[in-house]
Amino acid sequence: MNERSEIAILVSVSVVSSLLLYVPFALNIHAILGVQLPETGISVIERYYDGPLYVVVSKTFYAPSAAIYGAIGLPPAYFAAHLPGYPVVIWLFSLATSPFIAMVVANLVISAGAVVVFYTLASRFKLAHDPFSSSLLFLFFPPRWFLYRSVGASEPLFVLATLLMLYALKKDAPGKATLCGVAAALTRIWGVLTFIVLIGSWLWNKKLTPKRVLVALAIPASLLSIFAWYAYSLGNFFAFFAVNAGYLGAPLQLIPARTVLPETSSAFAGEWYVVLFFLYGLGIVRLYEKRFRELFLYALVMFLPLLFVFHEDISRYLLPIAPVALIIGFDELIPKKRLYFLIPFALLCVAAYLYCVAVLPTNVLPLDTFGHLSQALGV
Repeated sequence: MNERSEIAILVSVSVVSSLLLYVPFALNIHAILGVQLPETGISVIERYYDGPLYVVVSKTFYAPSAAIYGAIGLPPAYFAAHLPGYPVVIWLFSLATSPFIAMVVANLVISAGAVVVFYTLASRFKLAHDPFSSSLLFLFFPPRWFLYRSVGASEPLFVLATLLMLYALKKDAPGKATLCGVAAALTRIWGVLTFIVLIGSWLWNKKLTPKRVLVALAIPASLLSIFAWYAYSLGNFFAFFAVNAGYLGAPLQLIPARTVLPETSSAFAGEWYVVLFFLYGLGIVRLYEKRFRELFLYALVMFLPLLFVFHEDISRYLLPIAPVALIIGFDELIPKKRLYFLIPFALLCVAAYLYCVAVLPTNVLPLDTFGHLSQALGV
């Protein structure tokens, strides 16, 4: 197959796989392949967190007196934890359809764009021996990525922005790389770290100049501008941290806490986090050994702060570096014959599908609250 055909297949698989994930809920199926669905209905997709919260921001943009807050029962300051990048995209798509449909469709489009950029990055710069197989893997691994690219979440936009940044870095386009870093910083708080990635990459490649530093300062400046808006609208410059500061702690405290506190989890969960950190760390080392400087710096800079995050959903925080640390880092594990790859890949797709179907109904906005929110939005 030529490059254009492979891209068309990747885009089709990205969109169709998500549409297939919606089918059991749209058809009100209560069980699929032995997996019981405690809730059905297409609203499960629309209600999955944090999608509805981003919809609220797309309508209010942190206005302190918007009536919509009453419908969802959360104070305006709580939404400071949801940066405006993804809500802006929802707002753009909602010009043509309802906000909840816009929320989902936006991520279908963004995710399709992300796999195209990943494929192009891996192909043009020879980061993988089979970019097509690696890109197929990218769509379903980790399974959490399959979930979040199919619902309302900011991860797809963040992944797209950072992949574009890495592509621009490899092409030595500082202006475009900075613009992508700004988009990342306005989407998720960790995006501000792309400033360090840019400076470190230019320094390592002996291309750092005062002009480039000045241009890259737009990344932290963009985040500070959002905080300034919080100060004006919400009365607290540090409103974001007022919501999330409690998740920071001593290094790797998540592991012993999940092991010794029965009220939070079990020893199994603690062991899972040990394996998770080890695999990501090993993948980052592999990027260094392969001399993929930009990818190594990006993965390392995004990984290290997560050692200080005390949050049970740490696998979600690691998603943005999974394409480079796990897929490109361990590229040698992908069989060179595609037939040998497709057999375990098919098993992955089925397992990831069942995982997503099982998880979706367990983390949703309550149906009555969703009804109040929909009524407030006029949909």
